[in-house]
Amino acid sequence: MTSPQAEAMWNMFRNAPVKQADLDIPQRRAAGVKAELATAQPDGIEYVDAPEVGGFWAVPPAARPGAAMLYLYGGGFMLGTAESRRKTSGHLALAAGSAVLVASYRLAPEYPYPAALDDVVAAYRWLLTQETAGERVDPGRVVLAGDSAGGGLSVSTMLVIRDAGEPLPGGCVAISPWLDLTLSGESVARCAELDVELNEEGLQELAAWYIGDGDPRTPPASPVFADVSGLPPILCVVGGDEILLDDSVRICEHVIRAGGTATLHAVAGMQHAFPIWAGVFPEADRSIAFIGGWVRATIG
Repeated sequence: MTSPQAEAMWNMFRNAPVKQADLDIPQRRAAGVKAELATAQPDGIEYVDAPEVGGFWAVPPAARPGAAMLYLYGGGFMLGTAESRRKTSGHLALAAGSAVLVASYRLAPEYPYPAALDDVVAAYRWLLTQETAGERVDPGRVVLAGDSAGGGLSVSTMLVIRDAGEPLPGGCVAISPWLDLTLSGESVARCAELDVELNEEGLQELAAWYIGDGDPRTPPASPVFADVSGLPPILCVVGGDEILLDDSVRICEHVIRAGGTATLHAVAGMQHAFPIWAGVFPEADRSIAFIGGWVRATIG
């Protein structure tokens, strides 16, 4: 049963007089910066600037040496900043016991695909040259993570790294990932009346801005159409009421069929990217704890 706190949050979205999709690009980006205003402040986190990737580190007490998460914010590939996930990264750092690097990437429509993906791949390569808690970062102890478009970029990055023959991370956490720019998942229609944040028309506009003149079925841009063999374990955390639900379902199915390991954590009554609202409702807090446990178990 959905908590009263979560119901109140979803009703606020449902009854908002102005929807984000109705705003122009500057207004949407200004609103996106405020995504974490209602969320709880994580305790004991040290934040350290990382100008090389346009972001920062969130470092928990007693961070594990050589381990790290690379976190990518969401925003439909056209909005979002590293600062918009400052609290989220801190909560994940505490739950996982690992330093979290939040990196920036270029946004559409000014910088269409593959600009964002190129930036994230570069951030991953830079991360592997760094130290955490006094020890060189080990690729096998790195987890790529992100929400929405950032979740999609985390999976896309693994495809690029695998195809380049470079060291893969130890795992991936994709929160409500957008993995299909063609919006062919059945949940797009099935959950249309349940989703209070996203709609098909708005996502079509974002997809067109992001892919530009490219093919939306291009595997790195839409990982549901990719060969996913050889990828590390993946965890998808997704709301049961969101139209992108089937992106998570399908990528997990594809990974398992390809001989890999995938875990689907779908929470009934939840909306898009719900774990970022830590401290607002208990489902978000429990999912952050679940992610932390999965990371600890996956990268040791």
